[in-house]
Amino acid sequence: MKLTILLIALVAMAAAKSAPGRMAARYHNFRIYQLTIETNWQMEELKKIHEHISVHFLNELGAPGHKYNVIVGPLFHRVFEKTMNLLEIVHKVIVEDLQKLIDDSSVGDDSKMEWETYHTLDTIYDWVDQECAAHDFLECKVIGKSFEGRDIKSVKLSKREGNKAIFLEGNIHAMEWISSATVTFLLNQLINSEDPEMQRLSEEYDWIVVPMVNPDGFVYTHEVERLWRKNRRPNGHRNETGDCFGIDMNRNFDYHWGGAGWNIDEPCDHWFGGAEPNTEIEIVSLQNFVSSFEDGYIRSYMAYHAYGQYVLLPYGHSNTEFPPNYEQMKRIAAAFSDAAADVYGSAFTYGASGLLNYVVSGAAKDWAYGVKNIPFTCTVELRDKGTFGFFLPSNQITEVGLEVTAGLKALVNKAQEEGIFD
Repeated sequence: MKLTILLIALVAMAAAKSAPGRMAARYHNFRIYQLTIETNWQMEELKKIHEHISVHFLNELGAPGHKYNVIVGPLFHRVFEKTMNLLEIVHKVIVEDLQKLIDDSSVGDDSKMEWETYHTLDTIYDWVDQECAAHDFLECKVIGKSFEGRDIKSVKLSKREGNKAIFLEGNIHAMEWISSATVTFLLNQLINSEDPEMQRLSEEYDWIVVPMVNPDGFVYTHEVERLWRKNRRPNGHRNETGDCFGIDMNRNFDYHWGGAGWNIDEPCDHWFGGAEPNTEIEIVSLQNFVSSFEDGYIRSYMAYHAYGQYVLLPYGHSNTEFPPNYEQMKRIAAAFSDAAADVYGSAFTYGASGLLNYVVSGAAKDWAYGVKNIPFTCTVELRDKGTFGFFLPSNQITEVGLEVTAGLKALVNKAQEEGIFD
């Protein structure tokens, strides 16, 4: 019976997936369920559910006491709900038709860069090139090539000598389109805003921006599979569907690599951290770029992700070990949270990622803090708290940009007050 159900599951997922060069995967009538896991037993049973029901977890499974979102195809709605009831797992449908949600968050008018819709890589990069050509205070580079040969571009904004720098990183995870949309929104504000406070921040600090760390994965989410997370390098493993591709690049940094994280050692899963650290050319290029600057120049490193509305601080690998200046970092993160909430009421929770979210190793923010000694690093998990999740409608892009801009202003000012830039 279990084998029969598994075969049906594979057929159902094959109907949604597509191979490169074919029509993009479609998810008509696929639901997203939100589960509330209360006990260790429920969590352990949930981890085994893929043995008899085809599901796609949108969150890494960590500890009880959290909510987790899972995609279930139409063939399995009834058996999934029956299983949840048997396990006494509180569950509800938060999205009835995933494809409709994907369509609502798809690329609109891609003819020019603006922040009312999502954009393709070409449009994002064309905008970067145009801004670089128009402003002599911008220094633009290709810091490396992706596995498939696409550029990884950087922009450095510097209006005066002697400034300390703030580093912004975007779209290391392919499916998190709101990441690069927000990072480019911030960059546009720093370049073109007439707001006096943004002008001051662009004068008094240097800004280093890499809006697209994972161009291959990003293009793949536009052309083939919207749910893709990793990069696109074949990782040398296979499963029943064929070759397995990609590494979760935010698990591949060489700082406490491989120590913790759900399924980081499963090559065909979304969260595979690699066979060893620093295996991915995109990550090595990013690390070499950061390391190319003089020690002490970059004073803050902020990675933008989706979703959950968090300001996640080091460390990710432990929920009992904290940075020496953790209390200082929390005060700075609190400034971001308070200011962002003032705009539209979006509440950002702040604290160590291993404590607030889940224990996981090999993240960029931890490498930047633990290896490069950058005194304030964080991962900003953007909107929302799970209603739309990775598929945030495009009509929220500008709102996200505005609330994060307000948070960023307050964060930088508090960091200055705390001596981060000394």
